[in-house]
Amino acid sequence: MKRVILYTGKGGVGKTTVAAATAIQSAKRGYKTLVVSTDAAHSLRDAFDRELGPEPVRVMKNLYAQEIDVYYSVDKYWGKLTGYIQSLFNWMNVDDILAEEFSVFPGMEEVASFLWVYNHYTESDYDVIIVDSAPTGETLKLLSLPDVARWWLVKVFPIERKVLKVVRPAVKVVSDMPLPEEDTYEAIEQLFKQLNAIHQVFSDPEITSIRLVLNLEKMVIKETQRAYTYLNLYGYPVDSIIVNRTMPVELDHPFFKEWRKFQNVYREEIGELFNEIPIHEAQLSSKEVLGTQALTRFGELLFSEEDPVKVFFKGKPYEIVKEGETYSLVMTLPFVTKEKLKLHQVGDELTIQIENQRRNIFLPKFLAKLNVESANLENGVLKVNFESAGD
Repeated sequence: MKRVILYTGKGGVGKTTVAAATAIQSAKRGYKTLVVSTDAAHSLRDAFDRELGPEPVRVMKNLYAQEIDVYYSVDKYWGKLTGYIQSLFNWMNVDDILAEEFSVFPGMEEVASFLWVYNHYTESDYDVIIVDSAPTGETLKLLSLPDVARWWLVKVFPIERKVLKVVRPAVKVVSDMPLPEEDTYEAIEQLFKQLNAIHQVFSDPEITSIRLVLNLEKMVIKETQRAYTYLNLYGYPVDSIIVNRTMPVELDHPFFKEWRKFQNVYREEIGELFNEIPIHEAQLSSKEVLGTQALTRFGELLFSEEDPVKVFFKGKPYEIVKEGETYSLVMTLPFVTKEKLKLHQVGDELTIQIENQRRNIFLPKFLAKLNVESANLENGVLKVNFESAGD
């Protein structure tokens, strides 16, 4: 079965290095591998220390790399749609260059990236597709798009299409303003259907693994915690945490000892926050990790003898369900008794403590404004019920 591995994390944590190093390790194990950069600020070419383009380029045996280009991608996937948008701007006497610039709406680059990955998965012969994605916030918006597209396709799109069929003849009598033709709507419908199919691929834990890259810093850990919550909410499988740039023990200067001290505290916190998910660590390198040789060494240290393509973790650590007007957080806690369990909610964080082990769960916005009403532990399953939104 084909595999898709997506790396995300706060900007500057080293996602590109980790993605490129994983791709090399995958290729060296014999998998035909493609690593794709979907970040608008591409740095994959810098990692490999060579030029890349909007189509896959061979980097070494079994390994190809690609940097998504928004204009190339929009033209490839949305020719009919952008053609209509440009004709509308031209009708408004907007300069041709500006019309072309404005025809690329915010979010199009992210959607185009998804389409590239999906088409590589369905049409190409790559065994492994590794995605060097945008920083966490942009990635979460991207991953939520299929749900938005599904709603639009079912609720709004059919009505708008029917209305336009009726009013188009009348509009043409009084104005020469261009209106979307049927082939434009067909292109939009096809796009929405593809987004829905993409969700199925990205939410299948047998196919896709999302890996969160972080550094041992408070702000980075908080953002990773939020990302983890929302990925669970959207149904996307996280199978590993990558802790990058840990301080080597060999550095015995007092300055570095202090850094190690803080990192050890944060390392312990990460162990509590993500206690069910495998954690991989990479030490801070004495120089930039650039070129295939340096990336190969980095990947060997990160994964040791493990196959980086395997699924490191399956299953949801927890999920949020809705029953009527009530939301509940459900978590599997085997071998735990009620006497050993404590719950505490402060703002958008829910703390679950079992003896000396503590788990902090960052609650999504709609849930954070509700208070915990009750909690039940039966047959190793904890169910935390929140008050109704109407209360």
